[in-house]
Amino acid sequence: MSSPDDYTDWDAAYVLGALPVAERREYESHLAGCAACRAAVAELAGMPGLLAQLPPGEVLAMDIDGGGDLQPPASLMPVLPVAPESPLSRRWLAPLAAAAAALLIGGVGGYAVSSAGRDGSPGPGATAGSTRTTGPLTAPGRLAFTAVEPSLMTAVVDVVPIANGTELRVECQYARQTGGASATSSSLTPSPTRPDSAASGGDYRIDYAIWVVDRAGKATELRDWTARPDRIMHPVGVSTLSVAQIASVEIRQVDNGHTVMRASLT
Repeated sequence: MSSPDDYTDWDAAYVLGALPVAERREYESHLAGCAACRAAVAELAGMPGLLAQLPPGEVLAMDIDGGGDLQPPASLMPVLPVAPESPLSRRWLAPLAAAAAALLIGGVGGYAVSSAGRDGSPGPGATAGSTRTTGPLTAPGRLAFTAVEPSLMTAVVDVVPIANGTELRVECQYARQTGGASATSSSLTPSPTRPDSAASGGDYRIDYAIWVVDRAGKATELRDWTARPDRIMHPVGVSTLSVAQIASVEIRQVDNGHTVMRASLT
């Protein structure tokens, strides 16, 4: 098994969708067995939204390679909490700033990640000008889910406007539960009703569903799927809501309705 140190600087690029296809697959395989890297990805989940608020001029003016002490731009100060700086925050600030600058130099005015296929080619519905500017997401973009309950899952969602609503392409991976893991949440507990669950000695499987929540708070289930250890799943749901009408996308456990992960579009 690879150690976390081998992938120390990969989390930011993964959240931004900047890893090449081969490295992305390699990192996802590593995430299945590395709790430290899964936690690092979850910690960075909110960064694309913050980067989206940066005016292009401020990003391009950053001295990314000058060796100086990078500080958050003034435009982000109202939304950043005051907290002691950690080694982790120092580690990802420069890579994120560099990635943001690269996106902007490439002609994209905000956070943007194309909906790429597994071979790296643009997926259906993806456009070269996919952007996320300040405010609600209104064009194709990738969002990372954040954990609501303790979970072995890591997930992202591609939000793609279509003619009759919005297509939500979820990509998730559920790590294998080790013998020493404690089931502190229902999301970690195998379903006793499934014949292939850990309770019967086999690999457990858990049923999840994609839910979309509109800006009035109404939630609608789009589709369900079965998560299996160490497998990357690609459930896709279609909502009749436009992107601007969606407040969040949630992953819920089917058997009890608990929200396990959430991605906010605001």
